[in-house]
Amino acid sequence: MNKRNPLSQTSSLAGVIEHRGILGTALGNLGTRIVGGEWSVGDAISKEADLVDELNVSRSVIRETFRILGAKGLIRSRTSDGTRVQPRNQWRLLDPDVMEWRIKAGDTNSLLEDLLKVRIVLEPSVVYTATSCANDEDRVRVEKAWEAKVKTFEDVNTPNSELRRNFIETDLDFHRAFIGAIRSELLDQLFSIIEAALELLLDLQMKAAGYTVEMIGMDKSHELHEEVFNEFIAGNAAGAEIAMRELIKRAIEDAHQGFELLKGNQSG
Repeated sequence: MNKRNPLSQTSSLAGVIEHRGILGTALGNLGTRIVGGEWSVGDAISKEADLVDELNVSRSVIRETFRILGAKGLIRSRTSDGTRVQPRNQWRLLDPDVMEWRIKAGDTNSLLEDLLKVRIVLEPSVVYTATSCANDEDRVRVEKAWEAKVKTFEDVNTPNSELRRNFIETDLDFHRAFIGAIRSELLDQLFSIIEAALELLLDLQMKAAGYTVEMIGMDKSHELHEEVFNEFIAGNAAGAEIAMRELIKRAIEDAHQGFELLKGNQSG
């Protein structure tokens, strides 16, 4: 299984690359400040020469940073008008960089609510369709994903940090297996975008709970995942849809609990 870092700046979404070193630092600095509201929509951000001095980087780094921020929809640069902040509806909100900057800027709760809305709208329908059209190969894939998830859940020997990583991976693999059963390239691409968001969400939930699965209600969550799995294997599409909806509702409760813990840790 490939190891993923949910807080990295990479994504399966084409065109998003990881930015390291001086460029990555400058990009993260300005991106976080923009999404955090240091400059309002339509405002001209600091001049190139001022940013060179402030960030202690070259003009080429600032220009490349502007280019990347423009590609992500955050700014627009024009010779006659300078570099200005774009309206929020122009931002690529599912870009993993933008999501991470929102978190760093303190916009975590808004991001969380958006992600959970996507899940409650999308995933019950996905599992309904997957259950309706799955063949034997699809069922085997889902079974293997479920077995891996159970193994992680029952693991009592792995250190918490590694267990958290395994939990995230097996959870995503389980949900991804239903997507695969539908055989839709468009849906595959959509999940690839959402997956980056889900990794961030799951990682933050687990961190909020101090790296232990029990603290964010994983016992009940595991039972609900099992109900989804059982209804899928039984070929009960309606039952699988209902079970997934209950699972996402529980995930919403767990997420809110986790972020309350995180808020308390930050203020303490």
